[in-house]
Amino acid sequence: MSNVEAKGGRSLSKSIIFGLLLSFAFLASVLVVKELFIFFIATAIAIGCWELSTALRQKNWHVPRIPVTIGSLIVIPLTYWGGERAQWMGVLAIVGALVLWRSVELLIKRGTLKRTFAEAFRDFSASAFVVIYLPLTMSFAALLFREPAHDGFVEGKYWIITFVTTVIVVDSSAYLFGRKLGKHPMLPKVSPKKSWEGFFISALFGLASSILQTVWLLQLPWWLGVIYAGVILMSAVLGDFAESLIKRDLGVKDMSSLIPGHGGMMDRLDSMLPAALSSYLLMALSVRFL
Repeated sequence: MSNVEAKGGRSLSKSIIFGLLLSFAFLASVLVVKELFIFFIATAIAIGCWELSTALRQKNWHVPRIPVTIGSLIVIPLTYWGGERAQWMGVLAIVGALVLWRSVELLIKRGTLKRTFAEAFRDFSASAFVVIYLPLTMSFAALLFREPAHDGFVEGKYWIITFVTTVIVVDSSAYLFGRKLGKHPMLPKVSPKKSWEGFFISALFGLASSILQTVWLLQLPWWLGVIYAGVILMSAVLGDFAESLIKRDLGVKDMSSLIPGHGGMMDRLDSMLPAALSSYLLMALSVRFL
């Protein structure tokens, strides 16, 4: 395979190879061992928290990296085995621990919090943002995954497969076709490489993926697949733009170089985060009203 350079100087061949490897690892974890999937997303979120916390420091937003990484690693399995109550208690406990940790750091460093109230409040807000943005949002995938089959509805793992593969299809088609056909940027000041042409093509691929999987995997009406496609498409696009805006404000191209051809873990999670929350809400509404 030719080592063609993708946008931003990334290797297209590496991007495809490592993208396929990650996809196979995901499918294996979902279908073979449930605990492996929980470990998989918990580790990804913990790495993402470390990357984002490190990037925030470049603008003097200090998020304690060790406690936020460890706490984020715990939230996903806590949610999976404990449910909604454990989810929210875990998130609140992490935020409280981060506030306490940073307060102690500032007291040791400055000797008082009075002179650094603005600095402390800024860091507390940044810590809460990281926890809400990453472990809390992705923990809805754990809630979705623990959903059992009942009343004609399939297990939650099939909803997981549907939303993840649809996001991958949307992202991949927008990337591949946008590179070749993109002429009109959607938001040039935020992400100049994302075009309307890529968006519309990804919408068609996402629609096909969503309808097929809604009928085949979820065993639900095809029209729900149309709704699902729209929800996932908008979630993926907004998640992508949100991370692009964060990186632009922080002055970084990628959150890290952990994954060859892709950037950092955060660069792979951006679209998945809002899609996980949206999928859980859509599943809950489907169970209630269908």
